[in-house]
Amino acid sequence: MEQIPLYQHIVNALTAKIESGELQAGDQLPTEAEISKEYKVSRITSKRALNELENAKLIYRIQGKGSFVSDAKADHRPLSKTGKEILLILPFAHNPGLGDYEKGINEYLATTDYSLNIQSNTIVGQRKLLESALQSAHSGLILYPISSISDLGILYQYHLAKYPLVTMDKCIEGIPFLSVVSDNFGGGYQASKHLIENNHKKIAFISSLKVENSSSIRERYFGYLKALYDYSLIDYSVNDLTDRYLTHDHDNGREYYIQFIQSVVNQGITGIVAENDLIAIEIIQIAKELGLSVPDDFSVVGFDDIHLASFVEPKLTTISQDFGQMGYQAARNLISLIEHPLEHPLENVVIPVRLMERQTVKKL
Repeated sequence: MEQIPLYQHIVNALTAKIESGELQAGDQLPTEAEISKEYKVSRITSKRALNELENAKLIYRIQGKGSFVSDAKADHRPLSKTGKEILLILPFAHNPGLGDYEKGINEYLATTDYSLNIQSNTIVGQRKLLESALQSAHSGLILYPISSISDLGILYQYHLAKYPLVTMDKCIEGIPFLSVVSDNFGGGYQASKHLIENNHKKIAFISSLKVENSSSIRERYFGYLKALYDYSLIDYSVNDLTDRYLTHDHDNGREYYIQFIQSVVNQGITGIVAENDLIAIEIIQIAKELGLSVPDDFSVVGFDDIHLASFVEPKLTTISQDFGQMGYQAARNLISLIEHPLEHPLENVVIPVRLMERQTVKKL
């Protein structure tokens, strides 16, 4: 079973105290230093826990005074000078390498009179945040969906209400929201082509979710298949590699990775295209534990180009997404939807990607 992060233990404990009434609206929480001492964690971990609680609107913080339990009927966030605010909902709080979304959004908003409010659904869930946001005074919403098929009912209410909404990273199935996405198809194609050009013939694709559940993963998978087809590496007379993706859940993901690596070795697969860098890096680390070497035993290409990709050993060859540009374009299109709803064409924005050649692909 996946180990719960230290900060999440603190979040769960304080959330339980708030929900039980032990901590009530207006009560002051312990300081970062006091939490560090009580839970025997670093100040960074205690600060992360308080940030998570604030993102979930369970607490509010006053500079120089401390953290306090929120009143469910009140909103203690300071208002922007103009009162015009857009909301960004993310499925993560502080994901290394993905913070440039916020940077890009704020870069565009600096040219307007709108401000940004960020909320993470890591505690209360996407649906609760969406239900709350629909009734809020925000001018519009930028949503990074957890999948392409989650919470369709509440999202369709946004569509019926003509609520200004732009999605990033994924499209929502069956609902014509404007989306800003990377060239996932082109990235999957480039990753596979790079392996093929290095004489790899048997190439696998691995993802964390079924490709049906995520438009971004699906496009990467289709790009992978198209490259295999263009270079005559798919044999339609047998099952071949067209279904070579595995799914896993958070409880036994490591076991799936071990099985996948063993399958790669047993079947003579020499190249892997991973859905994202985190999966690619975990495969590399588990391979080392199994006595295997990347790229000597098999090559790996990731997707995202998170900061860690250039620091792991070996350095990860990957497809780089421009997160800052995605955020910038999402903000630009959302403000256009808000200000000129009848003039804005609903055409999705596709941001180019590029291959970052490093050390995890070997020429055969």
